Parts: sequence; structure tokens; C-alpha cells
Amino acid sequence: MKFITLICLSLLFVSCASKNESHSKINSLEVSEKLTKNITTQAQVLETFGTPDVVEKTPHGDMWGYNRQSSESESSSIDAVHYISSAAFWNWTGVGVGADKSSSSTKTASLTIFFNKNKVLETYSFRTERF
Repeated sequence: MKFITLICLSLLFVSCASKNESHSKINSLEVSEKLTKNITTQAQVLETFGTPDVVEKTPHGDMWGYNRQSSESESSSIDAVHYISSAAFWNWTGVGVGADKSSSSTKTASLTIFFNKNKVLETYSFRTERF
């Protein structure tokens, strides 16, 4: 009897969780390692980050903009199983209670790069937001 009670109590909480995450191609570590002012060229930026989303010609040189968006979702379900014993009838009854929880968020990464007329990186800005 104690063994069955112990098994039932061990089954009290069973939890399943899954996480689906997609990552942005641009992250702060990659930006700081790959971009060096007055050294990195347009060709190197193109090789590292790919084709820019926005290109503007300015009197001082080119401006390239990259915008990446990733989404993250998490869902979990918790099932609680409670066994009640009726001592008079030696009858076991199982009652299950379940709860589902899910959340999602979006992360945006924006990289703006300014090149001089010689197509060498002059300055850049990088920003991330999560909502």
C-alpha cells in the first residue's frame, strides 16, 4: 500500500516544455568582432552580413542598413495527477488537472553602417529590442 502511495505521489507533477527559438543573423558579438572603424571594407561587410536591406548614397559615402527579426515562443503544460484512496472500499480514483502556458516575444536587431568615399567603414550603430 505504501509503495502504491509513493508511486502516486511521485506522479503528482509531470511537466512537458518545448522551446522554439529562431536567432537573428546579426548579434552584438559578431558586430563587435567583424566591424573595425577605418579598416573594414564594404566587401568584408557584404561577405559577413550579406546584402543590406537598405542602401543610401550620401555626399560622404554609402549608408547600409540591416534589419533582422526573430521570434521566440515557449509553451509548456503541467499535469497534476492526484490519487484519492477510499479506505472503506480499497478503491483508487485518479483525478487529473492540467494547465497550459505559452508565451512569445519578438527580437529585432538593427545595424546601420556608414562608409566613407573609399568604401571603408567610418562608423556604425547597432541596436536590439525585444517585445
